[in-house]
Amino acid sequence: MEFNQDNRSFCMPVAVLDTVAEQLADVDLTLPDYCPDIEKILKCTLVPKIQNKTLSGGQLQIDGYCIVNVLYVESIKKTIRCCEQSVNFSQSFSVKDTPDDPVIITKTKSEYINCRALSPRRLVMHGAFSLYAKVFSKSSTSLYKPSNSELETNKQPIHCADLKSFCQEQFTVCEEISVADKPVIESILHCDVDVAITDTKAVTGKLMLNGELNLRMFYLSDVESGETNKLDYILPFNKIIDCEGIDENTINCVSCDVMSYDIRLKNDMLSEKPSVIVDVKLCVTEEGYVICDDEVVVDAYSTNYASMPEFEQLKIIGDVSPLDESQMEKISIKVDDGKISKILDIYVEQITAESRFDDKGVCISGKINICMLALNEDNMPVFIERNADYEHVLSHADCNNIKISDVRAASISYRLSDDNAVEIRCEVKISAAAFFDSKLTAVKNVNIFEDKPTVPEQCALTLYFAKEGESLWDIAKSHNTRLDLLIKENSSDKQVIDCPQMLLIPRI
Repeated sequence: MEFNQDNRSFCMPVAVLDTVAEQLADVDLTLPDYCPDIEKILKCTLVPKIQNKTLSGGQLQIDGYCIVNVLYVESIKKTIRCCEQSVNFSQSFSVKDTPDDPVIITKTKSEYINCRALSPRRLVMHGAFSLYAKVFSKSSTSLYKPSNSELETNKQPIHCADLKSFCQEQFTVCEEISVADKPVIESILHCDVDVAITDTKAVTGKLMLNGELNLRMFYLSDVESGETNKLDYILPFNKIIDCEGIDENTINCVSCDVMSYDIRLKNDMLSEKPSVIVDVKLCVTEEGYVICDDEVVVDAYSTNYASMPEFEQLKIIGDVSPLDESQMEKISIKVDDGKISKILDIYVEQITAESRFDDKGVCISGKINICMLALNEDNMPVFIERNADYEHVLSHADCNNIKISDVRAASISYRLSDDNAVEIRCEVKISAAAFFDSKLTAVKNVNIFEDKPTVPEQCALTLYFAKEGESLWDIAKSHNTRLDLLIKENSSDKQVIDCPQMLLIPRI
C-alpha cells in the first residue's frame, strides 16, 4: 500500500549539460586594394559572435562567426589602419536528457591568435577560442506530504526558495544613430557593445525590462592626416518577455548577454547627417523564485504494519538575492620602451571573474585586460596591453553559493601622469545572484505492507535506558510506538537526550 496523496513539489534549475569546446580560426587574409601596405602590426584580435543556439532531437546546435581584426601601421603615411575578415563556425553537443523548455547559456572566450606576415599585403593567422555551453531545465522533486493519521512522521521546518519561472528569450535591437555632431567617420578601427539591465518589473506572466546598450567606437576621421576620434553612445531599450509563473511576488534574477553585434556606416549620399547603424542580438534569461516557510518529512513509519520509506536527496535553496554592485579600480600602466606623447584610445578587452568565500566574505576577483593605442615621442602609433588584478568584496551577500552573470567595465578614464606612465580609473560592474544552499534527505514515498502487521507487545510499559545524544524519534521508531505518547509519558520537551536517563516506553 502506498500513500502518495498531497505530495509536495520543490522546483529548482538543474544543469543537464555543462561542457566546453575549442574552436579554431584559420585565416589567410589579403588586403583589399583600398588598404595601404602593412609596415607594422599593432594588434590582432579574435572576436567570437553567436548567431543561433537551438536544442532539438538531443542535439544542441550553436552557429556563429568570429571576426579576425588586424590593426596596423600603414607604410606610406604611418597612420593607423585596420582590416578584418569573418570566419563561420558551427558546433553541436549531445544532450542526454532533453528538457521541454530548455534554458541555454553560451559564453565565448578568445584564447589566442598568432599572426604572420607573408608580404606587406598578405597575412596568415591562426587562433582559437573556447565555446562554453550549459543547458538547464526546471526540475521538480515530489516529496511525501502526510495525509494519513496512521503514519508517524518526523517533520523538519525549512526556509526555501521555490523556482516558479525559468525562461529565456532572444531579441534584436536595431537603431540608426545620428553622429552629425561628431567628426566624419571614414573607417571604424575598433568597436564594442556592452549591455546592462537598468530596471525590471514583473506582472502575472510578463517581465518588463529596461536596459541600455553602450556603444564605444574608435575610428579614423581623416584618411589623409590619419586623425582619429572616439564615439561613446548610450542606447536605451525596453522589452516585454513572456515568463510563465512569474508575478509581483517573485524574486527575479535577470541576466542579459550580447550574442552578436554589427556596427556599420550608413552610406547615404543624400543625407547631410552621417549615421551609424547598430544591430545587436541579445539574450535575456530570467529565474523567478518565491520564498516560503514550509516543512518536509524526513522520516516516517507505521505502528500497525511493516513500512519502508523511500528517501530523496534534496537540495534546498534557502534565500535568493540578486546583486548589482560596482567598484572603481585604479590601475597604473608604465611604458617600458620610449615615451608617450598622446593617448589615442584606451579600452578593456576582457575581464575574468571567479568567486571565493573567506574571512572577508564573498570575494569576486580576476584580471582586467587593458588595451591602449598611443603615439610615442616620434608620433608613431604604438599598442600597449597590460593585465591588472582586481578584487571586490560583495556587500549584503549572506550566502554560501554565488552565480556570476556578468562582469563588465562600465566606464574608463585616464590621465598621463608623466611621459611613460598612465593612471587609469576603471569602474567594474558585477551582476550576480547570491544563494544559500543546503542539502536534506527527505521522504519521497512510504510503502506500507498490510500483509505484515506488527505484533503487539504483551506489556503496557517498557523501561529503556537512553544514552546522551539519542533522539526521542529514533527511540519511538525502534520500539514501534507513537512519539507523542513517548513525550507525554516522560514529560519531556527535548527531542534529543542531553544526559543518560531512564525512559518509560508506552505500548500501543
